[in-house]
Amino acid sequence: MNTGKVFLIGAGPGDPGLITVKGRENLEKADVVLYDRLVHPLLLQYVQQGAELIYCGKLPERHHLRQETIQQILVDKAAEGFTVARLKGGDPGMFGRVGEEAEALAEAGISYEMVPGITAGMAAPMYAGIPVTHRDFSGNFAAVTGHTKTEDGQPGIDWKSLAAGIDTTAFYMGMKNLGTIAGRLIENGKDPDTPAAVIEWAATSRQRVAVAPLERIQEEAKRRQMKNPAMTIVGETAALHRKLKWLEKKPLFGRFVWVVKTSAAAGSTAPALRSNGAEVLESPGWIVDTQETKQLGSLYSFDHLHIAAEESVDVLFDEMKQNRMDLRALPGRISTASRRTLEKLESYGLFAGFTKENPGPHSLWIGPEHACREAEAFSQKWVSHRLTPAKGVQASTAALLQNDWINTVVVPSSQAVHVLWKELDRNGLSPVEWLINRTVTAHGPEIEKSLRNRGVKPTVTLPSPDTETLINALSNNSVPE
Repeated sequence: MNTGKVFLIGAGPGDPGLITVKGRENLEKADVVLYDRLVHPLLLQYVQQGAELIYCGKLPERHHLRQETIQQILVDKAAEGFTVARLKGGDPGMFGRVGEEAEALAEAGISYEMVPGITAGMAAPMYAGIPVTHRDFSGNFAAVTGHTKTEDGQPGIDWKSLAAGIDTTAFYMGMKNLGTIAGRLIENGKDPDTPAAVIEWAATSRQRVAVAPLERIQEEAKRRQMKNPAMTIVGETAALHRKLKWLEKKPLFGRFVWVVKTSAAAGSTAPALRSNGAEVLESPGWIVDTQETKQLGSLYSFDHLHIAAEESVDVLFDEMKQNRMDLRALPGRISTASRRTLEKLESYGLFAGFTKENPGPHSLWIGPEHACREAEAFSQKWVSHRLTPAKGVQASTAALLQNDWINTVVVPSSQAVHVLWKELDRNGLSPVEWLINRTVTAHGPEIEKSLRNRGVKPTVTLPSPDTETLINALSNNSVPE
């Protein structure tokens, strides 16, 4: 058996968009993924179907995996021939123990690559509007771990050099020692009035920033009950947060939106929500499975073709191409009750009717397996595909629900109501109880009625189910605590 390979990947902090192109490409092809607590759950949706996921952070049943255990898993899985991704928050070379893991792989003769990531010491302040250098305030920068200790239990840091020679310092993982950090810097000559900032859950919808003079930063962070994960910035540029903050100004900042999906087709809602400051989960994730799709056969005997889903259009044309069926074999009358399917057909140059009217005696229904009930009125049906849950998206959804990140739910259809209930049940949550403290958005009165029938009153019912209306509605409603 050929030996596999390990990719030691930095995921960047917070925002899943901060992972590098190379990092994402290597994550997508991995057979085994070992990931840490600070890796954003949304990154798990890029994992390929069938990949093994190994969580290296703390679990309810046990403490986190020991570093030696993680290294042994990397060696063992690669030795079995697998492509392995070790996914770590931020940059793996900045307090990420990547050196120890690479040494273990090298000693075992395992091939590996180190894939850099954006480190939190630079990205966290940037998301808070704080550049670590500035021509007027800071000409140098230092990154320091805030929890490495000496024999006397104090952080093992050259305080004198930091206080006298460094303009801006980023302290990683230093919340527990925040008072000690501030005190030792001041004792060694740092001005007590030097601006300092604590950035909690940087680059996410949970981001909070506290700014105060160095001598009062612990008091301010404690008053606001700030906890890890947090980055502490000490230096004149920290004061720029009040002037240069940008993330908090976005209209949907603070929202983590779950858009409930009922198809594998990509929609346009998520990018617009993200550009307005929201984090977005599109779930469940679906994979179009055509393995059991039967041969279509002749189309000449039908005068009416009804296509039920957007994905069915691609499957239909792939089938026709593989069997060398001429486009002129398509019936003259083509219809759909889905606007996205209508747009998909138009991309092929076919202009269908948007209708739910009764079919004729020589009609063919084409659609996914889960929608077969609506085919009963047609003379024949062809099941184009089935939707299979995407494992990576399931893992993302489970992690986000477990850690209580989601505060807003968008329900775009009556079928989405059923899917939402199923997903919450699968994750051990009572849908009615879980939705009480969330912003629930229904795309129209029919969806509102479906939700009310299940005991949930939506927060917002959109008069028009378009992205702009959705963004305006969410912007005008307060974010749930």
